[in-house]
Amino acid sequence: MGNLALLVDKRDENEIGKNASRRLRSGDFIPAVMYGLGGDPVNIKVDEKKFKEMLKDRSILSLIFDIHINGAGNNKKETAILKDVQRNPITREFQHLDFLRIEMEKEVETSVPILIVNEEESLGVKEDGGVLQHGLRELHVSCLPVDIPEKIKFDIKDLRMGDIVRVSEIEVEDKVKILNDPNEVVVSIIHPTHLVVEEEVEEVEEEAVEEEPEIIGKGKEEDREKPKEEELKKEEPPKAQQQQQPQQHPSQKRK
Repeated sequence: MGNLALLVDKRDENEIGKNASRRLRSGDFIPAVMYGLGGDPVNIKVDEKKFKEMLKDRSILSLIFDIHINGAGNNKKETAILKDVQRNPITREFQHLDFLRIEMEKEVETSVPILIVNEEESLGVKEDGGVLQHGLRELHVSCLPVDIPEKIKFDIKDLRMGDIVRVSEIEVEDKVKILNDPNEVVVSIIHPTHLVVEEEVEEVEEEAVEEEPEIIGKGKEEDREKPKEEELKKEEPPKAQQQQQPQQHPSQKRK
């Protein structure tokens, strides 16, 4: 698959920053930045509709882009891959894109999705009544840009209940090097009762995410701790109440 031509616009100074990025997203643009190869970072914006059309039925992190920037003062084409993609955890809409400049003759590191084949036909699912549990959805690889695989397939038809597939068992072409820990679990077939417990934990985590759809910077974590401190202060009784009540006079006790 050849490189994809992507026309983007350079962002003005008033289009940079948290509030400006929100306005861009409201106007159907995706805030983005391009950096790498010793060049200056360039703040750009990508037409959301055209970008989504370009990505149809394609693995986003395996794509190579030939980027042309409007307003950059030159017609230079820059080749890049997507280094990081930020999405809203609830709506899954694009929040921000990081493009990394590359040279076609030099190796790059990127992530490639894992495609599990024959899930329904797996012996552990079909005959043993087990369920498939994903450990990894993608693999971190190193190779030349032209050798980036769109997907890495793994057939689980012969997997039985209790079987575990680790990274070391995944086969790829010689030109591609997997950088993950060989002992990491890719998939396993487990008993349904084990999955129920794990799903309950995931639901609690999802509820926490819904309360905070976007996290930017470390300040957010500090802010999340503040309410807890305030609650503790509210629970502490006033110092006046903490003082020991005065003892009754002996004459009062006799009454």
